[in-house]
Amino acid sequence: MGQLNMLYHFGPEQDFTYKANRFIQQLNRMSELDAELVHLIHHEMKYGRGQIIDKTNEAIKQYQKNNLSINYTFRDDMRYVASLYTDMINKMRGQNITLYYDVIIREQKR
Repeated sequence: MGQLNMLYHFGPEQDFTYKANRFIQQLNRMSELDAELVHLIHHEMKYGRGQIIDKTNEAIKQYQKNNLSINYTFRDDMRYVASLYTDMINKMRGQNITLYYDVIIREQKR
C-alpha cells in the first residue's frame, strides 16, 4: 500500500500586509505634526538666549529623536506583524492530508 502526504490548499494564498498601511500612515502623519511642532518652537525661540532656552532646545531635539526612533520601530513592527498575520491566515487555508493507495499491476495479454 502506498501513501502520499501533502498539504491541500482550500483557496489561493493572499497577501494581508496592506493592513499595516493605515497604521503606518498615521505614524507618518504623527511624525509630520511632530516636525511642525519642533519647527514652531524653534522659530519662536530663535531670538532668545539663556540656559532655559538652550536646555529647552536640547530637550526638544532629544524628544524629536526619540519619537522618530519609536515611529520607525512601530513601522517595522507593524510590517512584521502583518507578515505574520498573512502567514497565519494562509496556513489556515490548507490542511495536511494523507492519501493511501494500492498499486495494481495488470498483466498484459500477448
